Amino acid sequence: MTQINLNPTQDNKTKTQTVEEKGLWTRAKEYAMSLFTDIVNFFSDDPPAPVAEAKEIPLIRDISDEEIQQADIRKKYLEITPNPDHKIAKGETISEIAENIGVQPETILALNGLSEKDAKRLSPGQILKLPPTRTPKNISTLKDVSKAMGVSYDFILNLKKLEDGEDMKLNEFHNEPYMDNGKTKTIGIGHVFKKGDPEKLTNKEVLELFAKDLLKMEDHLRVLMGGEKKYDSLPQPIKEALLDMAFNKGTDIIKNTEGLLWCLKNERYEAAICKMTNNISVATQKPMSGLSKRRLFDMSVASKIYNGNIPKSILNTAQKTYNEGIKLLREEFPDKKDFEAQLVSYNNNVQKFWNNKIKVIKE
Repeated sequence: MTQINLNPTQDNKTKTQTVEEKGLWTRAKEYAMSLFTDIVNFFSDDPPAPVAEAKEIPLIRDISDEEIQQADIRKKYLEITPNPDHKIAKGETISEIAENIGVQPETILALNGLSEKDAKRLSPGQILKLPPTRTPKNISTLKDVSKAMGVSYDFILNLKKLEDGEDMKLNEFHNEPYMDNGKTKTIGIGHVFKKGDPEKLTNKEVLELFAKDLLKMEDHLRVLMGGEKKYDSLPQPIKEALLDMAFNKGTDIIKNTEGLLWCLKNERYEAAICKMTNNISVATQKPMSGLSKRRLFDMSVASKIYNGNIPKSILNTAQKTYNEGIKLLREEFPDKKDFEAQLVSYNNNVQKFWNNKIKVIKE
């Protein structure tokens, strides 16, 4: 699939077309389409399109046979439990209710048409509709996780390697809490350890927790996109890239990136991919080389929609992101030998993601 940028013609000659060249039926269709567009725009809740230097034609796509098959397979790995309406108790919060049924707070708010401000003004006795709980089942391997999420096995393998490091084998897991690179107490595959969490997990429990965390991120992404249908209409590589971004940094990275949601909702995927560059650490509020590498992974995953024919704008953005990552890496590892050791690993990852489409720095 290819996106095309159209620039206004530079030819000063005026091109005209006589009315007689169009039949009555053709003109009627054009008028109907114009009227339909005006009606849709009038009732649309989306913000007006930002001014851009060039127009991008949205990709026209159908749901592939592979995506339909994945949806059918997911049903075998997910248990969907309806939840009854809930009466708010004194002192109870949306976050507590969401935690109890295993969903994101934003999902409950969206279902009830509430904003975050509304959530703070809820009173005891008010009734809330609750979304169904999706619980992973039959999860024993990483491949089971990919089937439960409807994503590629390769994506899940790469996500684990990014979280656990290249040195840990695919059948090895962090069964006990540890401190990750961002100095955050973590357990399993990228799960932030919270008070009350078990101090020791079996491999099966790690995988189940991994699937649960991914499902929560997917729930929130659906809310951000404006509903399940809108989210499901995204191309599979775009969904996988967004899922990793949310898993890595939370959905705020998507919500707070200017123009990203608008581009996604309006199928401007080329522009959306070019915005997947946020490398700021939540803990330190500073850019990190590791997050630059993670964003390069996300952009490479999303760019699979182009089947190898990646637009120059995306390649240029990826190159800039890589260059900044190396600059940060030098600052993080001022000792030359340490930097060179880190550089080899960094470049190996980037080349794997981008298949030598990015020019790497060797020293």
